[in-house]
Amino acid sequence: MRFPFGRNWRRYLDALTPERIAIAERSLREVCGSDTLADSTFIDVGCGSGLFSLAARRMGARVVSFDYDSVSVACTRQLRARHAPHDTDDSGWKVMRGDVLDGPFVASLGQAETVYAFGVLHHTGALWAALDAAISLVKEGGILYVALYKDRGFHSRSWLKVKRAFNSSRWAATSLAAVYLPCAAALTCLRSLRRRENMFASYTKDNRGMHWFYDRIDWLGGYPFEVAAADDVIRFCRKRGLSAVAFKSIGYMNHYTLVRGARAGELFDREDRPRSRRADA
Repeated sequence: MRFPFGRNWRRYLDALTPERIAIAERSLREVCGSDTLADSTFIDVGCGSGLFSLAARRMGARVVSFDYDSVSVACTRQLRARHAPHDTDDSGWKVMRGDVLDGPFVASLGQAETVYAFGVLHHTGALWAALDAAISLVKEGGILYVALYKDRGFHSRSWLKVKRAFNSSRWAATSLAAVYLPCAAALTCLRSLRRRENMFASYTKDNRGMHWFYDRIDWLGGYPFEVAAADDVIRFCRKRGLSAVAFKSIGYMNHYTLVRGARAGELFDREDRPRSRRADA
């Protein structure tokens, strides 16, 4: 049982605007702590629509994009053809189908200065093995940026049941969407009213150029679905040579920026000990 992520990304591409691309690029600059990725390699693990691969390419990186979902791969190729037609020969931006859990495939990619895995590894069905594979792609001095669902105990277990039900049949998916989407829209609208901003514009600005509707469908149906406590993730990465240099807890996700080697102190001056009570609150 697996949610068809690629179909959702294909619909998202129809709503992609220059403004969304600019917001995504700005988000990536913040993650990398730099305005340029020139003379470096960027690996996009689970590239989805290809939006952040495009952002990295515009920042000057050589990009490698891959996804398990063949429709997502097609979406990324479509985005590349539309916005970076000079890269369709794979010279500066390579797009391929691949599984992060496939050891020989991952080894064939080599290592990169920046590895990006946002909201991907918890949908593989083997989160820790997938995280281990992503870590192996990080070059000495390189950055891994990963976002994973928080472990929220009973709340997470309840959503796991909802997601299984959503993917069990078309009728179940339609019924759950009919209940969930109006409630989610009302909550988003209330938050926007408090900020005196347009509901969808504020969501796009706060969420890396994403689209409210397609994000909500992704959340409702995203399966497989796993969660992890912040301390466990940081400990796991530290044992494999990566230090956490930045951490954010946003909504249902924890965002980690991790660096391999001594470069950690050069990039950020932040404490490498986020506590689980704070991180998963």
